[in-house]
Amino acid sequence: MQALFTDSVSYGFSHPLAGLDHLLAMFAVGLLSVQVGRMGWAYIPAVFVLFLIIGGVLGMLGQTIPQMEDGILFSVIALGVLIVLQLRFVPWVALGVVAVFGIIHGYPHGTEIPVVANAFQYIVGFSLASAMMHLIGVGIGTICDVFPNARHIRAVMGGALVGAGLVMLVTIKGFF
Repeated sequence: MQALFTDSVSYGFSHPLAGLDHLLAMFAVGLLSVQVGRMGWAYIPAVFVLFLIIGGVLGMLGQTIPQMEDGILFSVIALGVLIVLQLRFVPWVALGVVAVFGIIHGYPHGTEIPVVANAFQYIVGFSLASAMMHLIGVGIGTICDVFPNARHIRAVMGGALVGAGLVMLVTIKGFF
């Protein structure tokens, strides 16, 4: 039996919110987009969500992407390092980074779709939840700009992301 629209959207919406690694990565993309400047806050999260959807569809189609969970944890660390270093790289590089991480994060959403969920509605749900977390990162990153040491504040948040990613690697994956 097909789930109601609200059921499929809520399944999708709740999926990225259930994993700390996903939450931290979405927040990091928002912070990174503010750091990039040149209105990066407007297009970098959008590109991430586009590739998140592509990754989700690949997962739904049964495509295999090896070491997916490791990639998710490493994306938290990598995004945190980029924020710590306060690199103001060319926006195209940022777009490439978030596109790859978008596919990596979208894939598990696609592979873990509930049997009763409508695929399109499920995608709408996880895309909205991810965009919401991006906007929270953009908002906090932008609020930092009112302080004279905004770059340092964002760098500390990036360090916290790196630390959280490392803790998850140790506790979840048993690395190191």
